[in-house]
Amino acid sequence: MPRRDLLFLFALALLFNFGAASFIRAPGYVDDAYYFGGALRLAQGQGFTEPYLWNYLGDPQSLPQPSHLYWMPLTSIVAALSMAAFGQSFAAARFPLLLLASLLPLITYHCSLRATGLHRHAFGAGLLTIFSGFYPAYWGTTDSFALYGLIGGATLLAISHTAESRDWRWAFAAGVGAGLAHLTRADGILLLAVGGSCVVSGKQPFARRPSLFIGSLFIVHSSLFIVGYLLATLPWLIRNMLAVGSPLGRGGASALWLLDYNDLFNYPPNLTPQRYFAAGWAAILDGKWQSLLINLQTIIGVQGLVFLTPFIALGLWQLRRHTYFRPALLYAAMLYIAMTLAFSLPGARGGLFHSSAALMPFYFAACFAGLDAAIDWAAARLKHWQPEKAKLNFSILTIAMAAILTLAMITIRLKEWNGGDASFREIGAAIPGDAVVMSNNPPGFWVATGHPGIPLVNGDVSILLLAADRFNARYVLLDHNIPAGLGALYASERGERLQLVNRWGEWKLFEVAR
Repeated sequence: MPRRDLLFLFALALLFNFGAASFIRAPGYVDDAYYFGGALRLAQGQGFTEPYLWNYLGDPQSLPQPSHLYWMPLTSIVAALSMAAFGQSFAAARFPLLLLASLLPLITYHCSLRATGLHRHAFGAGLLTIFSGFYPAYWGTTDSFALYGLIGGATLLAISHTAESRDWRWAFAAGVGAGLAHLTRADGILLLAVGGSCVVSGKQPFARRPSLFIGSLFIVHSSLFIVGYLLATLPWLIRNMLAVGSPLGRGGASALWLLDYNDLFNYPPNLTPQRYFAAGWAAILDGKWQSLLINLQTIIGVQGLVFLTPFIALGLWQLRRHTYFRPALLYAAMLYIAMTLAFSLPGARGGLFHSSAALMPFYFAACFAGLDAAIDWAAARLKHWQPEKAKLNFSILTIAMAAILTLAMITIRLKEWNGGDASFREIGAAIPGDAVVMSNNPPGFWVATGHPGIPLVNGDVSILLLAADRFNARYVLLDHNIPAGLGALYASERGERLQLVNRWGEWKLFEVAR
């Protein structure tokens, strides 16, 4: 039965994910375009370099520059390998990511079956992973959602197996998984901390053995976990040292000192602890509070699809001592704290959404345990209820509602997905040669047109010209989504050394006079 269930879930996930992805013809936002652009450069033999910036952290000096200094490289590497095999296209780049996304329901099935032993729970949780609300619209991109969801979820399971079985192979696999997760997302390093906390916890099958044996086991498992992590990450850490003199890249830690998300585009970059604390505790705490509210909305609305949230919470409470769920709950707590109190603005602007994909198998596995507990509670008070029948009926209703919500969200999200790429291609045709263009989405503009680019600055025209001169940007492309300091330029269509060249709807192209 499990094998047939797994084949069915995988086939349905493939059909649904590839079907949704068929409506996406090009990268639709900055993250998506960035990873695809990095994959293209690799497939073209240009190595880990990029002819664009997406922020000014780390004070870059010229184009092209070393790539993946803020965002991590593994998604681009996977996409590049696929393009090497199937051709340099967006469809080829996202092909392996769609396959990986279609494996997520199988992890959920396994997790649920081991946790509760009920086929209905496992099959239903697998279906919820397919109809998971906001996520399926992003499986068909070259963003890190699918890769991190699979690697992160599998790593949490490997950590659980290590604690449960004390098998050294699981400790090593968990370390490799933590390393691959870190190579996929910078906050994947949290799994290193989770593994360090859990890899020697759990059941004690050797409790009757001498304490010396237990101590040796501790050392072996811890060492293998670290070796696995370093095996995965060390080549990239060395690359960063050679490229920019820092093993963790350049500028990422500066995000700790953001007072506003647009500070990523301050030029020259000025994110320092001194500036941060000079803003005062009122401003700092207000930012944390706003991040907390947004992240709570993400937990309830995105991860729990609103109506599933109470059942997920109840199920997690019931399963909190289960070996499979302890690492996941620890990771969830660490992730929420990091994305709320440390990297508050990046967390609220999508970081939590991305990294929570790794928790999907555990949350949906817990959902049906919580649903059953709620029905048992109601049946004890409503004597006419038949709890087993109600559990089946409400399980079907839950999956149906999730499927309807997912289809609605996909329809809304994909409605105008390809509009930006089409506009970029039209605008790019009017720009000569390989001129550098300042825009809201430099990776997307390069992917669509081949023009190098830098991002709009968080400042006025004088700051814009400072950045334009540094990177020899010849054109500035504005749309309605602009920093406040450039509002007057967009409205008046004139500014110092800036001449309006053309308009395409909301898009306005200016040439920088020199």
